Amino acid sequence: MKHTSLFLLCSLVLLCCGCHKSNPIVIIPNPVECTPKAGHFTLNQETFLCFENVEGEDSHLMRTIRNLYQESFNITPNLGDGSSRRSNRILLEINKKWDDKLGNEGYTLTVRRRSVTARANTAQGLFYAFQTLRQMRIPDLLAESKSITLPCARITDYPRFAYRGAHLDVSRHFFDTAFVKEYIDLMAAYKLNKFHWHLTDDHGWRIQIDQFPALTSVGAWRPERKTWDTLHPVQPDEAMTYGGFFTKEQVRDIIQYAAERHIDIIPEIEIPGHCSAILAAYPQFACDDYPYTVAVGPYWPPKAIMCAGNDEVLEFYKKVLNEVAELFPYPYIHIGGDEAFNDNWQVCPKCQQRIADKHLDGEMALQQWLMDQIDQHLKQIGKKAIIWDDIVSDDMVNKSTIMCWQGPEAAKTAAKHGNDIILCPTSHCYFNFYQEDPSKEPLAMTGLITLEKAYTFDPLPEGLDKEQQKHILGGQCNLWTEFINTPEQAEYMLLPRLCALSECVWTPTDRKEWRNFSARTEYHRQMLKKLGLNCR
Repeated sequence: MKHTSLFLLCSLVLLCCGCHKSNPIVIIPNPVECTPKAGHFTLNQETFLCFENVEGEDSHLMRTIRNLYQESFNITPNLGDGSSRRSNRILLEINKKWDDKLGNEGYTLTVRRRSVTARANTAQGLFYAFQTLRQMRIPDLLAESKSITLPCARITDYPRFAYRGAHLDVSRHFFDTAFVKEYIDLMAAYKLNKFHWHLTDDHGWRIQIDQFPALTSVGAWRPERKTWDTLHPVQPDEAMTYGGFFTKEQVRDIIQYAAERHIDIIPEIEIPGHCSAILAAYPQFACDDYPYTVAVGPYWPPKAIMCAGNDEVLEFYKKVLNEVAELFPYPYIHIGGDEAFNDNWQVCPKCQQRIADKHLDGEMALQQWLMDQIDQHLKQIGKKAIIWDDIVSDDMVNKSTIMCWQGPEAAKTAAKHGNDIILCPTSHCYFNFYQEDPSKEPLAMTGLITLEKAYTFDPLPEGLDKEQQKHILGGQCNLWTEFINTPEQAEYMLLPRLCALSECVWTPTDRKEWRNFSARTEYHRQMLKKLGLNCR
């Protein structure tokens, strides 16, 4: 039965892609235009890798592609002058004249029997062209052929959305530099370009801050628990042995690694809730004298919240964000804003005094005031804020970019207010949810997002006019790690649903079709497993 199913899937790929039987084209995300041609290009030890008009600040592209070439084909590339060779070459060329159709990230790729040519307006476009070229070898790789053949085709490709992201929570469970780089590699392979790095939460603070060393000496560590659903709280005599954090040197290394793969990193510093790790290190920032600890296991609701009536809290955030801004070159910093339960504010004299002094309409308005203060500070230091959609309301005045996790209604409201929007709804994009029948799956967060369900995600909500649609930047998947404590489990939850997300944010809707995608995904699933990844 298993062999029959695979035969049907392979046949479907050939039918839907219009490819020749010996050279199916199984690219993910599906290109805008792909015209298969007869024949194939054979890559060998004599093949030359050539670059044209790649110089100056784009020169790192040559090093990155040389490394990928050797890794993908197990051949040390011969470097040549593209203009002097016409056969047995792979030419990567930056256009001298800008092609509006391709934009910043698009490319054309032509595979002929004797040569391969990729052209783009930018180094990023050429990088994506080479990722496509790598995928064209997948059927050959799975067949364990001794030769390396690439099917002849003409491809024109560019993304539907500028923002194509993936999120990783390293607070609930810590993942080291090696895995973060693996995560970035997977993103790059599927043409994602924004890495949302969730660095702080109740369960651990994961980034070095020089002015507040206890954030990592205290806030990065908690007692070991074998399973997430171990409910007993931290005991006074327990050893704080589980955790970790990234030094500034490690952060810079990861930023550079991502930049070489044309991925921008968006760090997240949670404000004002999800802060048990902060209050364990600096209890003076709380509204009360409760003995906060770095959280272990599940809890609800999350009561820890920073005192919005304490001027030192605002100064703390400003100093932290100053150090974060110095590290991360991308203009955006995510400042949280979700699930900030304000019970403590309701009985805190300082918070109530702030509400009175600022003539605010209650605790929700106090949170908006605090987020606005942080937003203004970020602008002063040349950065921009991204905030979870919890702050969205009909009368909001904040103009930050809104990340919508609760559904399209918040996105519509924010877009109508003129805010830019990134969508990652729990209904389609939370890859910590179960993938199939929970009775047959490892323990995960309640909820069900199958591969097919993930593939139905559309970042563009219905009901927006053309002007409002311009505010939809794109979408991302989120990998919260409450029940994910190893790289292998993270891979299992991510793959192959990451493939679905990549096609949802790159491919035009008229080029999306579930059966066709499912057939292509079967090739990628086998390829990912062959590479040693724990693909479901």
